[in-house]
Amino acid sequence: MEEAAPVLTPPGLRLNPSVRPVRQTVTLELDPRREAFSGTTDIEITLAEATREVWLHGDALSVKDSAFLVGGNRVRTSALPVGDMLVFLPREPVGPGTVTLRVAYTGRAQARESSGIYREEEAGRWYMMTQFQPLAARRAFPCFDEPGFKIPWRLTLRAREEDGTYANAPVEAETHGPDGWKTVRFQTTPPLPSYLVAFAVGPFQAVDAGVAGQHDVPVRMLVPHGRTAEATWAAESTPRLLERLETWFGTPYPYAKLDVIALPGRQGGAMEHPGLITFGASLMLGPAEGDSLWRQRYFAQTQAHELAHQWFGNLVTPAWWDDLWLNESFADWLSYKVITQWKPDWRGDMRRIEARGAALVEDRLISARSIRQPIHAPGDIHAAFDGITYNKGAAVLAMFESWVGSDTFQDGVRRFLAAHAKGTATTHDFFTALAAASGKDVAPSFSSFLDQPGVPRVAMTLECPAEGAPRLELEQRRYLPLGSPGAGEETASWQVPICVRYAAKGREGRACTVLSEPTGTLHLDDAKACPDWVHPNAEGRGYYHAMLRGDALERLMRQSGKGLTVAERRVLMDDAQALVASGDLDVSQALTLASRLLRPEDADLVMGAAELVASVRDDFVPQASLPNRARFVQSLFGGQARRLGLMPRTGEGEDLRMLRPWLVWMVTKAGEDAQLRAEARELALRWLKDRRSLPMDSANAVLSAATAGGDAALHQHLLEALRATTEVRERELLFSALGGFHDAPLARASLELLLAPDVDTREALPLLFRQFEELPTRAGALDFLTSNFEALRDRLPRDIAPWLLSTGGFFCDTESRERLATFFAPHASAVEGGERALAQSLERVDLCIAQREALRPGLERFLSRY
Repeated sequence: MEEAAPVLTPPGLRLNPSVRPVRQTVTLELDPRREAFSGTTDIEITLAEATREVWLHGDALSVKDSAFLVGGNRVRTSALPVGDMLVFLPREPVGPGTVTLRVAYTGRAQARESSGIYREEEAGRWYMMTQFQPLAARRAFPCFDEPGFKIPWRLTLRAREEDGTYANAPVEAETHGPDGWKTVRFQTTPPLPSYLVAFAVGPFQAVDAGVAGQHDVPVRMLVPHGRTAEATWAAESTPRLLERLETWFGTPYPYAKLDVIALPGRQGGAMEHPGLITFGASLMLGPAEGDSLWRQRYFAQTQAHELAHQWFGNLVTPAWWDDLWLNESFADWLSYKVITQWKPDWRGDMRRIEARGAALVEDRLISARSIRQPIHAPGDIHAAFDGITYNKGAAVLAMFESWVGSDTFQDGVRRFLAAHAKGTATTHDFFTALAAASGKDVAPSFSSFLDQPGVPRVAMTLECPAEGAPRLELEQRRYLPLGSPGAGEETASWQVPICVRYAAKGREGRACTVLSEPTGTLHLDDAKACPDWVHPNAEGRGYYHAMLRGDALERLMRQSGKGLTVAERRVLMDDAQALVASGDLDVSQALTLASRLLRPEDADLVMGAAELVASVRDDFVPQASLPNRARFVQSLFGGQARRLGLMPRTGEGEDLRMLRPWLVWMVTKAGEDAQLRAEARELALRWLKDRRSLPMDSANAVLSAATAGGDAALHQHLLEALRATTEVRERELLFSALGGFHDAPLARASLELLLAPDVDTREALPLLFRQFEELPTRAGALDFLTSNFEALRDRLPRDIAPWLLSTGGFFCDTESRERLATFFAPHASAVEGGERALAQSLERVDLCIAQREALRPGLERFLSRY
């Protein structure tokens, strides 16, 4: 009689905590030219009790052989795949105690992917690399693929002689065989979660960046073959940033080496793997001449973020994904601080303000997540890597740093890291360290921002009684824009640290409080008279929208921002955008505020004013008022744009070079400047003949301006240039430009590139999104997407599919909303994170419709003056 097959019950989202890894050894045979790879792994495991089944993560792996090794005996074991897991069934119970699971298996490294082990071809050469965060280590080897399982790893790679091999740890030994293959064994890593394991194989070349830090850590830039000259900026900036982070943390860089590798292909972003930080090549590498200042600064900002992770996230790892903010929010927040220390003229604090503004826009949605979101499904993990975790988390950290004091906050961080180094930690652990440093119970106030979505709107009324000090009467509720489905949720409350600045009779003052109730009072005890002005958010550190009641806003506008920092001016612009969207501020007041706070000599204020003006979408402007809008934009920005011109000048400052793309975009698009468009077309044609005629930032501005009114001849020239070049940055510019044509047949011809057999759809995606951004091409882009959705999804990495669902958020009419909901609903349920992406898209459409109807009358009155 046959024994009945066991009934197997997968453990769910998380593995059984009584089965824990101790260490893992992995040997892989990798050839970037082939999709298939093979591997063996030994996992030392502790079992709390005798066990008949052991569940591990393993996705798309074929197990060839497996066994448990127990006290020198080999226990035959079978393995079964169940979803993205593998269950190992020994012939007899194993444990309790320590056992070793040995597995031989094969897997696939797909081309044009962006996670797991994947492959890319560049200039006829093949490369293989990894991206495991958050849930893709299981595609490379059977493992405990959760951040709380933090163990030492020992990696060995077999590769062809001509291929370089790189991993987290330094090489320990290398042997060469007669078959043209070599075996490279790496040193055992410090304890790491599976998502931080990384390796790469291929014809990379190394650029020596010297040594850095207290331990003279060797630093190298690893680049695709033939691109060493493009790593100059990365090699120059990385050691300097590492040293400043060591100083801030008060402890040395915690790993034995630092390789920074530029990954070929079309992926962007970066990943903080210890000892092997990875970057998309287009972000890390730049031409020796004519490089983009935007790219250089973005690389440095991103590198500061990845290096901050070496302490926050790597040395101390969150115990579970619900505390991802302990990684990403901290790395973002600290990157602004470190960049400001290294390059003060870059105004890192302004980049913090910009990120805060982006978070406030995302956080206005009822469908927005909280920073510390409970994790119930894999889609929740993927969704956690968003602007709420990064931008909002960083803004909240800046607010609480200001509240407790920067030195005290730094002491709390150092205590936290010292207590949990090489292990895992939780939000509670961080609060404990910060409380010990500050003497304050920060948890209730901090948690009110971490554990609920949304942003407070704090209304302030200045009162100056005949007797006693002036005061601000405060009232908080959840900020909600017009059209929000969150009616009734305004009563949510926070414990809000609030600091204001003011001036009274020529003397400036500052006052702070924590608003923990729906209403409160902030006394301006040091003011000797009724203030001439009050700024509601000192230095822009608070994460809230401020609404000034009575004549308080007019007092600030009368001063034209005199006495305010640039950050404080920008915060007022962000608040104006939000208050217009909620119906609490007339659009004419907001646009007047932009003109009052604008200082043409300050690039950050010009960009801030441009963002405020651009927040009044084309959808809001009646057709008859478009010429008036153009004249208004010209009155604000036209003169400066023409003086600045399209070409950089000798001796021109970096701020002006970075401002040019913004001004050109605003004046040629909304300002409809025919002269600049014509000049841009001539310069674009010149650049197409000679790429050295324009630096990258200017080329971006010129191509964008030229295509807004572009014709078939220009479109054809761009297509010819695209077919003739393989240079990644040039192709990025060309695809973006091809998305800018408004003529319907030309726009459709551009979209066809997304499905062209000789085009990588990933690199062409900016073309699609640019057409969705522009009102004249939006409907045609949706027609194309809905007709070709499956084909596009099949040509894109699985992690990018939710991006397609987010395109609906650009629309502003009920007919398109119904079409979006009908078409995307069945696709959303089949994509991890898809349902949230669709919900947010539809909510954005609803908000736009409501705001368009509410704002149009006031906008028409305002624009009629021009």
